[in-house]
Amino acid sequence: MDLALPAPPLTLPAGLILHRSAVELARQEHLVRALAEVLTAAPPMHTRVKGGGMTSAAMTNCGQAGWWSDAKGYRYERTNPSTGKSWPAMPAEFLRIAEEVVADSPWPDFTPDACLVNHYAAGAKMGLHQDKDEADFSQPIVTVSLGDSADWLIGGAKRTDKAVAFRVNSGDVLLMGGSARMLFHGVRKIHPGTSPLAGIAGRYSLTFRRAL
Repeated sequence: MDLALPAPPLTLPAGLILHRSAVELARQEHLVRALAEVLTAAPPMHTRVKGGGMTSAAMTNCGQAGWWSDAKGYRYERTNPSTGKSWPAMPAEFLRIAEEVVADSPWPDFTPDACLVNHYAAGAKMGLHQDKDEADFSQPIVTVSLGDSADWLIGGAKRTDKAVAFRVNSGDVLLMGGSARMLFHGVRKIHPGTSPLAGIAGRYSLTFRRAL
C-alpha cells in the first residue's frame, strides 16, 4: 500500500476548499445508514460513457434529479433511466451535512437538489473531467468522502494542464466553486483497507450539486 503520498499542497487553487475530518466518525456512520437506504432503492451501476466504455465507478443518485451517462450523452434525469422510477429522496442527514459545510464558505446559501453517489471499489478510478451539466455554475460542487482513502486529482482549465494529487480520507469534504468550479479533476487511486467504517469497502463519494 502506497502511503507515501504527501499532504495536500499548502496552496490549493482558489475556490477549492478542503475540510479535513469535517464529518466525525459517529456522524459518518449516520450517513452510511442513510446511504444504505438510497442504495437499496436505487442500486449503483456502471453506466456507459460517450466513448462506448463503462464507468470505472458504480453510480446512483438521490434527490430531485440524478446525473446519468449513456450513448445519448451526459445529463440530469428526474427519473432513473434504468427503472423509470423517481430517484430516492435525498436523506435529511445528507442535506444537513451539505448545508453545514457551506455555512462559512463563499456559498452559504447553497442547497443541493441532487446528490450523485459514486462507489469506487479497489482498482476503480475516474479520469480528469469537468462537471458541466448543471444549470448554474455559480453554485459549488460539494463532495463528502466515506470509506477508503483515495488519491484525488486537481488540474487546470484544460485537460492537458498538469494535475496534482492529494489524499482524501473518510470524513473529508471538498468544495469546488468560484474560479475552481470548472477545473478538471478526478480520482487516481483507491487505497483498500483504509476505511474506518465497519462494513464499508471501497470509497463512496457523496457529491452534492444544484442540478436544475
